[in-house]
Amino acid sequence: MFGINDRLLDAAILMIERTRRVEHLGSDELAALLAGSEAPLLFDVRTAEEYEKSHIATAVRLDPDIGSDAFKARYGSLFAGRDLVFYCSVGQRSSELLERVESVCGEAGAKSFCNLRGGIFRWYNEGKAVVDASGMTDEIHGYDPIWGMMVERR
Repeated sequence: MFGINDRLLDAAILMIERTRRVEHLGSDELAALLAGSEAPLLFDVRTAEEYEKSHIATAVRLDPDIGSDAFKARYGSLFAGRDLVFYCSVGQRSSELLERVESVCGEAGAKSFCNLRGGIFRWYNEGKAVVDASGMTDEIHGYDPIWGMMVERR
């Protein structure tokens, strides 16, 4: 049986997928990619405070407001032949950013580029690992009290 946290998160995911035209990747698919020989380039599109509390291992933090030119200048040389995965708390900010930069990703030779369905909240709720500067952690930033209701506390 799904709890209120899951129902709220599922509603947010549905809204994001109906309003954003980017490709979405499930958390199990991301876990498989991360375990593979050619791990994707993973971008965390949350604030520094959120990222410092916890993030998915290997993720690079991106300012949610970064422009496509700055994004290309800073990271474009890393894209050739790589899968790129963007995430935030639930997928809204990362979907918006991906819409802004997807042409840059394609032009720079990325193999694929997508948004993590349900963001770090779904990832965390499914029991997948998150880290902070010290290593593994059970903490996660809820963004704010309303969005934080979507997180299953460990």
